[in-house]
Amino acid sequence: MTAGPWPSLGSWWTTIALLAGPWAVLAFAIGLTLLHRAQRRRDLNALRQSEERLRFAIEATTEVVWDWNLDEDSMYCPRWARAYGYPEAVTPRTGKDLFTYVHADDVPVIGEQLKGATEGTRSTLEFEHRVRTGSGEWMWMLARAHVVARDERGRATRIVGTCADITERKRMLARLQIADRMASVGTLAAGVAHEINNPLAYVIGNVDYAHDALGSAGAAIAQGRASTAALGKVVAECRQALHEAQDGADRVRRIVRDLKVLSRAEEDERVPVCVGRVVQAALNLGDAVIRSRARLVTDLADVPPVMGNESRLTQVFLNLIVNAAQAIPEGQAERNEIFVGAGLDGRGQVVVEVRDSGCGIPPENRDRIFDPFFTTKPVGVGTGLGLAICHGIVAAFGGEIEVESEVGKGSTFRVSLPPSADLEPVAAASPPLHAPRRGRILVVDDEPLFCQLVERVLRPEHEVVAVSDPRDALRRVQDGERFDLVLTDLAMPGLNGVELHAELSRIAPDLAAGMLFVTGGAFTRAAADFVATRPERVLDKPISPDAVRAAVAEALQRRPERTVA
Repeated sequence: MTAGPWPSLGSWWTTIALLAGPWAVLAFAIGLTLLHRAQRRRDLNALRQSEERLRFAIEATTEVVWDWNLDEDSMYCPRWARAYGYPEAVTPRTGKDLFTYVHADDVPVIGEQLKGATEGTRSTLEFEHRVRTGSGEWMWMLARAHVVARDERGRATRIVGTCADITERKRMLARLQIADRMASVGTLAAGVAHEINNPLAYVIGNVDYAHDALGSAGAAIAQGRASTAALGKVVAECRQALHEAQDGADRVRRIVRDLKVLSRAEEDERVPVCVGRVVQAALNLGDAVIRSRARLVTDLADVPPVMGNESRLTQVFLNLIVNAAQAIPEGQAERNEIFVGAGLDGRGQVVVEVRDSGCGIPPENRDRIFDPFFTTKPVGVGTGLGLAICHGIVAAFGGEIEVESEVGKGSTFRVSLPPSADLEPVAAASPPLHAPRRGRILVVDDEPLFCQLVERVLRPEHEVVAVSDPRDALRRVQDGERFDLVLTDLAMPGLNGVELHAELSRIAPDLAAGMLFVTGGAFTRAAADFVATRPERVLDKPISPDAVRAAVAEALQRRPERTVA
């Protein structure tokens, strides 16, 4: 086989040496070395420029960039301290250090996603969480990350990601949620008014009847015309009328309670929530809308509590129930059905299902129904926020919301939520077994009739001093009057219950520590924060006489006996 026209590489050096001599070979080698060094310098300069551009980009962005080596548990976050308002030395160097700044309620959601990444079931992570800043406040962050390295078993060994500040977005969402709730209340206003006016009609009527009957009986007794049998009949009829009035008042109280739950403002509170109670509250509020359009069928199984927020979950289920009703024309209730059920799925998730026999959702709209401001309802009927907000609330609690629909046959919305892992709803405290103590009670409320009611209820067992001006109550304590317990309204003009508590904490700390508070539910932000720290001492109006007696007895049992001078 004949060799090609070009010599091999080894023969090149031989040819050069023969033609030019050894000095030429040396010069050629030096030239190659210089070329390699020049190329290396260009490569290093390019690398430095690339690193500089990356550093400038990291410094310019408002996002926190991080690189987590899971094998070594080493964390690289160059902008962390600046973003959260800490000294540079505080920057976390490990994942364990980093988690000490994350809100405890958000750790389980992050842990679940990290578990999926380390076990190889997911390559991307996305979650919202709160981080404590140097000022002690909480900043909402959205983390997005990707697994960039795995070991031979497929387990993640390195994750790179960013965290973006979404605090203002969360505030805006909270305002939109409140706006959506108010829109829901507006939609239900006529029905709620109907539901309140019905029981109020026989509350007022029965109370008027009892008032007139007892007045006539009193006049008959004064004139000596009343027989024992006639008086017995009047008393029995008045008791029955007042019993029916009490039933009606209880119905009104339940409606008001459900409205209070819906409008409550503790947006970030997460506690174990009884799903059945929340769904029932939503059904109570939506009942008037449902009744004119469909039969209601429920199957609410006993399910574990979920970690969430009662008002926000009520908003979710009320939106779904009202949407189900509005998908059905009015006047065909006997031919249509709305089903609401609760149970557990195969994964152990708590599932609430809302199914209707309405018009259904066209395929072209199905992928857009959770988009903000998308609606097919007429102007003035829908805001386009309801389902988007529902999706956001459910996702924030670690759940999912899904929809199945067929045009002309109806829709099914399914909300799945993880059960609360380590907490249960607090059981009602058992009444004390020992005899109640007699005490001297100071009642403070700017409603004189409420003061009279509490005085009337407590007078058989306690000495009661009732005042309508909180400043008068404060003066009595400052002047040395001795009381065993103070029961005060929270919302009062001049000096509210929170301010009265603060003043008493200064001059009579033992008395302030045991105070009871009553409220109609109209909280300022300060009052809401105050109530959240002592919920066991707050009684909601309207309150039954038995509940007043029990709360006072329990509060007195907690206080040490007062030494009589």
